[in-house]
Amino acid sequence: MLAIVNILAPVFLVILLGWALARTGFLPGQALAELNRLCYWVGVPCLLFYRVSTAQPDVGGVTGLLLVCGLATVLAIGVAGLVGLALGLPGRAYGTFMQGVFRGNLAFIGLPVVLYAFPDSAGSAETSALLVFGPLVVLYNVLAVVVLVLSGGGSGHGLVRPALYGLVTNPILVASLGGLLVALAGIPLPEVAGNTISAIGQMALPLALICIGGTLYTTRIQGSLGRALAGAGMKVAAVPLIGFALAWAVGLSDDHTRIALILLACPTASVSYVLARQLRGDEALASSIVVLSNFLAVPAMFVVLALG
Repeated sequence: MLAIVNILAPVFLVILLGWALARTGFLPGQALAELNRLCYWVGVPCLLFYRVSTAQPDVGGVTGLLLVCGLATVLAIGVAGLVGLALGLPGRAYGTFMQGVFRGNLAFIGLPVVLYAFPDSAGSAETSALLVFGPLVVLYNVLAVVVLVLSGGGSGHGLVRPALYGLVTNPILVASLGGLLVALAGIPLPEVAGNTISAIGQMALPLALICIGGTLYTTRIQGSLGRALAGAGMKVAAVPLIGFALAWAVGLSDDHTRIALILLACPTASVSYVLARQLRGDEALASSIVVLSNFLAVPAMFVVLALG
């Protein structure tokens, strides 16, 4: 019990700090947006690159973990689609609901929890988790556009080129692949480079959590509370259950099962609201799922970590 509290308490207390900073005006909206950019484009990539490049990656061990997380994501879309039909959601809300169910906040929530749960930076379990971040983020981005466009939330015209460009320039994917290449080549980082990248990467976790807290303050619960609760509940409960069943079916190791459940139990990513707005989805539903899933993620993460 105490070990789980020690893992989760720092994460959600720093999120609370971010909320308080935004609430008091110490962290205004423009500053919050710039900090988000700094964390996403600089802090998190440096952290991922350094951790992966200085580890001993077990590429074969990543396969099962990536398979479970990827397949659970696809199945979650199918289940969310059926629930959306049962709820009688209109087109704009239908795709937004599905996106809210499967698109987790891996970089800003999943990464801190995994690193606190597996503190040994050379451990194969943690390295496997870091290696699946890039592919999963890419999968989320592609599937989010697909479900929103096909559900009538917006037109797919003109989206292919920006989407492809976004994939090849995704900082999380680029950093993960770059770190993997360095690790597999067996080339040690020069001390000055390693120390510099490590120092920059150290800002990623606290900054990411502060940004989440600030974003939660500026995001509001709107529209139908019942629909939002259904989406948020499925995100942090139904999706990890699907992942647990898949992990058992493929014989995933205990550590990798735990990692998969942490990633799948992550609350809905804040960027899902941005994409819903861009593709004329249901903005109110998107923002409500983001807020509620972050609150529900606390007990969900507790249960996931208790399984370890």
